[in-house]
Amino acid sequence: MYAPSEPVTVAVLGATGTVGRRLVDRIAAHPWFRLIEVAASERSAGRTLAETRGGAEGLDPRIAELRMTSAAGPFEAALVLSSLPRAAAEEIEPKLVEAGKLVVSNASAGRMRPGVPLVVPEINPGHLELISPEGTPAAGLVTNPNCAVVPLAMALAPLHEAFGVDAVIATTFQAVSGAGLPGPGSITMIDNVLPRIAGEEDKIVVEPRKLLGALDGGDVVLADFAVSATSTRVPVLHGHMVDVAVRLRESVPLARALEAMRDWRGRVADLDLPALPERPLRVTLDPDRPQPRLDRDLDDGMAVTVGRVRECPVFDLRFTVLAHNLERGAAGAAVANAELAVRTGRVRAGA
Repeated sequence: MYAPSEPVTVAVLGATGTVGRRLVDRIAAHPWFRLIEVAASERSAGRTLAETRGGAEGLDPRIAELRMTSAAGPFEAALVLSSLPRAAAEEIEPKLVEAGKLVVSNASAGRMRPGVPLVVPEINPGHLELISPEGTPAAGLVTNPNCAVVPLAMALAPLHEAFGVDAVIATTFQAVSGAGLPGPGSITMIDNVLPRIAGEEDKIVVEPRKLLGALDGGDVVLADFAVSATSTRVPVLHGHMVDVAVRLRESVPLARALEAMRDWRGRVADLDLPALPERPLRVTLDPDRPQPRLDRDLDDGMAVTVGRVRECPVFDLRFTVLAHNLERGAAGAAVANAELAVRTGRVRAGA
């Protein structure tokens, strides 16, 4: 198991956006990483990081004077973390991989591409084998899932591992920050719910199946269960909530399902990844939880909370799951995947 002897250098793309700002803050405070390059759109080129934030207050002084460059590079950093919009990611990220970089991307562009790992460390760390064997420095693209898929997949993982998942119905209640800036206006969201988020349902239908799928040569065989999804936007600032009904392949008492979820620690508990909590999945018996304001910030926004676990009269099981969409669902997810790449020797200091 590789441990960096000196900080791994990092570039952040899309550093002025909603997720990019959080990536910058997480990397600036990280014990393994050193932020040396930031990039954004052409209108920000040449400005310092402090200038893009209206001043250096609250910004680590070691990075405040970093200047924005073109997202197309070139970059000196060993590791590139990208929060570029989909169109820009489709154009730029493959070129960075061709230039020899390991790119960890929050964009949806490459998630379902053959040979590209879609990873949540606790669920499927072995899928990094798609880019290189463990211990081998890699150039490639690693993606993290859609921000609503993360809590859904993490709640399904212990059930699928223990009993097998056969079918899922998921209805999301997604925070406005998930839409990025400027997002839906207050006149649209106050006293309102939007019953559709364009493009989200397609991701929720397929991405959990790739996360819970099995490696087969140079690709992933999707897990064999069906997902039906409805995505809605609600007037909450941060925190995506998902109402889930699950049919299991093995019908089990409610107590056994609860035990499987409560005891789950994932597949990287022994790797000591700094971004990940000791208990990634919190199960509450409080009938009125989870709630965004009370639960989204647990463990620096990286814990996922499951509540209202109960028998379902149509399927086997029903529950509600919540995660911070900008942390566990985006910036923190990318940092955790970067940590996994470092810990498994696919990125090294000085590379």
